[in-house]
Amino acid sequence: MKRIIYLSVFFLLLLSVVSCKKDAKVERWDDTLSSGLIRIACDENLKTLMDAEIRVFEAHNPEATIIPIYTNEVEAIRLLTEDSVRFALTTRDLNSKERAALKERSLEVRKSLIAFDGIALIANRLNTDSVIGLPALKKILTGEMTEWSQLNPKSPLGAIRVIFDNKESGILRYAIDSISQGESLSSNLYALNNHTEVIEKVIQMPNALGLIGVNVLGDTAGNIRLIRISNEEPATVANGYLPYAGDIMQENYPLWRPVYILLSDPKSGLSSGLSIFLAHEIGQKILLKSGLLPVTDPQNISVNITDEYPK
Repeated sequence: MKRIIYLSVFFLLLLSVVSCKKDAKVERWDDTLSSGLIRIACDENLKTLMDAEIRVFEAHNPEATIIPIYTNEVEAIRLLTEDSVRFALTTRDLNSKERAALKERSLEVRKSLIAFDGIALIANRLNTDSVIGLPALKKILTGEMTEWSQLNPKSPLGAIRVIFDNKESGILRYAIDSISQGESLSSNLYALNNHTEVIEKVIQMPNALGLIGVNVLGDTAGNIRLIRISNEEPATVANGYLPYAGDIMQENYPLWRPVYILLSDPKSGLSSGLSIFLAHEIGQKILLKSGLLPVTDPQNISVNITDEYPK
């Protein structure tokens, strides 16, 4: 009899645990377009932008709390495909393998292009070189050009040390795909942990060359030299441009990349609400103020929304 009682109690406890787990799973996404608590994933090179967007969005929606996870591109997409987050801000779309992983979880991701981001090339203030041609930058990345004196015979800086924010970052992937165009990269490239470390290292090392997202420059711009990039050789100040929205729009600055919202939110909750906010007037104005080129201008007039170069 005691055994039957113990078994009954055990099964009641088991049912209670299962029920709690079910309830916890439901409550995990218990949010609306304008309320609740969610975590989102974001490429850490877009941190300044996303901090500003969240601050304004929460001011307009007092019952909303958004906790950003700033990480590298690979990790941000992993969090999305594992359903740990339902919103990711990245600079690439999902590949077929990642979409297959989502399909196994019966989830679908919608991609929205919201802006174009300039990639800034930064150097130490002691470096007097202020412009680099895109062909020369490719030679630096592939190891064909390794010394500053190859760019400027008068340069005393020695070996060029190229620094990226992370070995799994979107900027490093961009350098491989779009600048070196698939060629093997030089052994003089170094990956740190985040964009802050890149800026600090460039400030410390006169021979360093760093690549970061333009929106994270912030107040540090006065401590580094922002390098102009030219599509032509020889590169000059006259034909070189900086990573600003206007010069991306005019097709003058060559290092740019699309910025996507990747959304997996079947119940149209807070992740969808944030996506709508970023895609419309206030969110787009914040993008512009952060140094990116939005897909609409401040008057909400559409530009050519495409994955190709903005016209």
